[in-house]
Amino acid sequence: MLGFAAAALTLCAGVSDLFAEDAEPLKELPRAVLRHTPPIFEEWTFEKHLDAALPPGFSSHTLGDGYPGEWTIITDDGAPSRTHALLQPTSCSKPGCYQLLVNDTIHVEYLDLSVGMLSQLGTPTAAAGLILNFQDLDNFYAVIVYPASNMLKAYRFDDGKPVLIKEHEVLPKKRTPWHFLRVQRNTIVSKDFFEISFDNQFFLSVYDSKLRTGRIGIMTTGDGKFAFDNLRVVELVTSEPLSRPPAY
Repeated sequence: MLGFAAAALTLCAGVSDLFAEDAEPLKELPRAVLRHTPPIFEEWTFEKHLDAALPPGFSSHTLGDGYPGEWTIITDDGAPSRTHALLQPTSCSKPGCYQLLVNDTIHVEYLDLSVGMLSQLGTPTAAAGLILNFQDLDNFYAVIVYPASNMLKAYRFDDGKPVLIKEHEVLPKKRTPWHFLRVQRNTIVSKDFFEISFDNQFFLSVYDSKLRTGRIGIMTTGDGKFAFDNLRVVELVTSEPLSRPPAY
C-alpha cells in the first residue's frame, strides 16, 4: 500500500512540475488609453486682425460657378461682439454656387457649433449657415437658413452635390437683424445625430453618420448679403472608460 501511495505522490509531483514549466508568467490586463489633450473650445469675434484679407486660420472657397467670395471684416456696433463682424457680400446666385469660409486647423467629429448671422435679403434663394465635418470641397454637412421663406435645411454634400436630409420652417424669435444658429452633433448607441436650433429654439433632429471627423466653417448662397459674428466651436467628448476591462 505504501508503494502505491508513494507512486501516486510521485505522479502528482510530476504533473505539477509539468504545469509549472508550461505556465506563462501572469500578465497585467491592458490599461485603458486615456485622452490627455483638452477638448477643443474656440471662438472668433472678428475683433482682431482687422486689416487681414481673411481671418487667420481660415481659407475661402467657391463651390460651383461664381466669383470668389469677398470675406471682409466690417464695423457694426449692433453686432453681438459690439464692434465688428465678418461680411460676405459676393453674389452666388447661379444654381449650385456656394461661398465657403473653412477653418484650416480644427478637426472635430462631435461638436457644438454656433454663429450669429445678419441677413440683408436678396431673392428667396439667398441663404447662409454653418459647415461641419468638412472632408474636402465636395463632401461636408451644411445647415443653412433661408430668411426670405423662413426655412431651415440640413444638407449632406456628396461629390459637390447637395443632398437634402431634412428641412423645417423656422420663425425668428428676436425682432432684431441679428439671429443665432446652433448645431450640435453627438452620438448615442452608435447612432450619430444633429440637433439644430435657431434663436435658441430647437427645431430639427437629423440622423446621418456618413461623414466623420472634419473641419468647420460658414457658407452663403444666392444674391443676399450676410454678416457673421461670434463663431464658436466646442468639442463634445463622448464617454470613455476610465478603468481597465474586467478579467472575465
